[in-house]
Amino acid sequence: MSIAPSVASQWQTWRETANIKIATLPHSSGINYIDVEAFFAGVTVNALLNVMSDTKSAPKWLSSSKSVKVIARPTPAEAVVYTYFDSPWPVSDRDMLTHSCLSQLGGSQYRLDILSTTAYETPQSRALRITPVRGFWLLTQTRKGLQIKHRIYADPNGALPIWLVNNTALNNIFKSFKSLEKILKTPKYHNTKSAFSAGDCSAFEALHVVSP
Repeated sequence: MSIAPSVASQWQTWRETANIKIATLPHSSGINYIDVEAFFAGVTVNALLNVMSDTKSAPKWLSSSKSVKVIARPTPAEAVVYTYFDSPWPVSDRDMLTHSCLSQLGGSQYRLDILSTTAYETPQSRALRITPVRGFWLLTQTRKGLQIKHRIYADPNGALPIWLVNNTALNNIFKSFKSLEKILKTPKYHNTKSAFSAGDCSAFEALHVVSP
């Protein structure tokens, strides 16, 4: 389920720290694909999935989010999630509805695919809908911690200038990963089994066209 060309030379590094690297690749719309590579020492796949499942705590790490709600769980491997984002005046608030599926690629590697959907009802809102959304999390467990590769394309729609869309998205994703690293140190996420269970995502994949 590739969402963008993977030739390394086409990607431009935007910011790099000791354990987080963010790169961009322009889409024909002008909106960037964003690619994040991160390593969190001492973290497990299960802990990250627990954080993702704890929607009440999502605003603590998902930058600009006001609320996150699971709309449906079609299977233990899938989740349909509604997310509402606060935006500073005069920018309109945004929301999105995404369908995700977790698959196991190997003994220590998992992939969570995420795509926007219109197949479920959402709370009434005046927010502009972020769509399409297409991305994935590739999670590789190592003895020292969790290697993460996250790639995303999201169109916020509306009349925002492209430079503002791209700049805001990059800053938000960097803040999110820094906050994610902090919240993953919370003991409760390491001591319980995740509600997510890897399964067969072939039917899920057939529902969507992946390449923006």
